[in-house]
Amino acid sequence: MTTIMQPQAETQTDQTQTAQGSGPWYTIRQASLMSGMPETTLRYYETIGIIPPIARDPSSGHRCYSQEDLDLLETISCLSATGMSLEHMREYLGNRAAGAEAAGRQIELLDEQGRRLDQRMADLQARKRYVQLKIQYWGHVRDHDQAGATELINQSARIIEAAKRSGNERLPS
Repeated sequence: MTTIMQPQAETQTDQTQTAQGSGPWYTIRQASLMSGMPETTLRYYETIGIIPPIARDPSSGHRCYSQEDLDLLETISCLSATGMSLEHMREYLGNRAAGAEAAGRQIELLDEQGRRLDQRMADLQARKRYVQLKIQYWGHVRDHDQAGATELINQSARIIEAAKRSGNERLPS
């Protein structure tokens, strides 16, 4: 079993320390490992403005992530894991600096995301009920109980319809 250790900060050059301020800096690979997001995603988020431009090492031109950058990436990773849209993520991140003035909107954004997650959970539960129904159905078939299988399907029309709707309706983003 391979264990991935948290990368240690690389040695900084004087030029990078000036560009970044004091403290350790991390490569994009390290930032990717620490945040759990692929390097391509980190570059994309920078390109579209989800994260601000990352400082560059003047000698190599490579991105240099600070601890502050990594803290931001942790927040973004958590928001992304909830399925929050890029548009809402951008707004949420932009509101952080406003503090108490933006707290109401932050709560609204998170409440909206909570409702979307509730809907997704309900849809997944409908799909799971369908799977359980089919397990019972195939148990009847295995046991050569066609009457039991037919009765189960006839009694379970509501579960079947809910599963179809959950799979065919577009979930709100």
